[in-house]
Amino acid sequence: MRCFRAANSVLFSKAPSSILPRTASLAAQGSTPARCPLTPVSHVASPGHAPWRPPIARPFFHTANRHGKSKGKGKNGSETTEEPPTTTAATTSDTATATTNGGNNKTPESDRLHPNPEDPFDFTDLANAFARAEKRFTDELKKLRAGGRFNADVIGAVPVQPDKRSPRTFALRELAAVVPLGGRRWSILAFEEASVKPILSAIQRSDEFNQQPQRSEDNPLELTMTVEPERADALAKRARDVCQAWRTRVRDEAHRRAEVHKKWRAEGVVLSDDFHRLKKELQRLQDERMKVILAKEKETVQLIMARAS
Repeated sequence: MRCFRAANSVLFSKAPSSILPRTASLAAQGSTPARCPLTPVSHVASPGHAPWRPPIARPFFHTANRHGKSKGKGKNGSETTEEPPTTTAATTSDTATATTNGGNNKTPESDRLHPNPEDPFDFTDLANAFARAEKRFTDELKKLRAGGRFNADVIGAVPVQPDKRSPRTFALRELAAVVPLGGRRWSILAFEEASVKPILSAIQRSDEFNQQPQRSEDNPLELTMTVEPERADALAKRARDVCQAWRTRVRDEAHRRAEVHKKWRAEGVVLSDDFHRLKKELQRLQDERMKVILAKEKETVQLIMARAS
């Protein structure tokens, strides 16, 4: 009780003078003044101290989130947590690479059409594979008809890697202009000085040329090289080799489709009669393609020999 009286006395002593007369008048009228909650003496504001404020408690929804999800208790009884997956540059960055096929004769699986078991006699996938092979090998025959490696198109098709940190390559014609200088000499005029060294390295690594171009003393963007013309009989032999590789490609594609027919027959997708009909149709398509290859081979060899005579 002494504590409460002391607190009330302090409150009344610190209250403004305008409140005390009003409290006295209410007491005289018989009214009970409103009671305020008592405050401990130690927290009463004094002239020389800051007013007391209640401590700030952090609500539950402001609690920091956990970085891992509990997976239960480990062998030693301690709780283990699962760390969130981390993303690395190798998994998030997609590196665009453009490389040449070179000697790769196979079609990527992502670009290949697949046979439709609901329509077994639909050979669209095989026709597409034959068309891709024809385009590739026909382009090679055109280069041979134009003189083999002694040709601006062949020089311009050399793959160049401008940045060693990236596997992306570009055709030489996209980085420089290829101009004949007369005789066996050729000029390679780079569009930018930064492309000169990559072009030089690409020609050194090329199977067609395998030589080091010479830098021009007058123009830092120019490289010169000497290309020996191929003999007609060597070009004709290369043309026959290209056509033979074309035939092998056609047989491989037909064999791939024949294996699908066998799988369908084993699974009961096609009956025995349809299986034999598919075999005959496949052989017919292969024979037609072989006739086209033979005609291209004869035409190319004749043009090569005619240029030499």
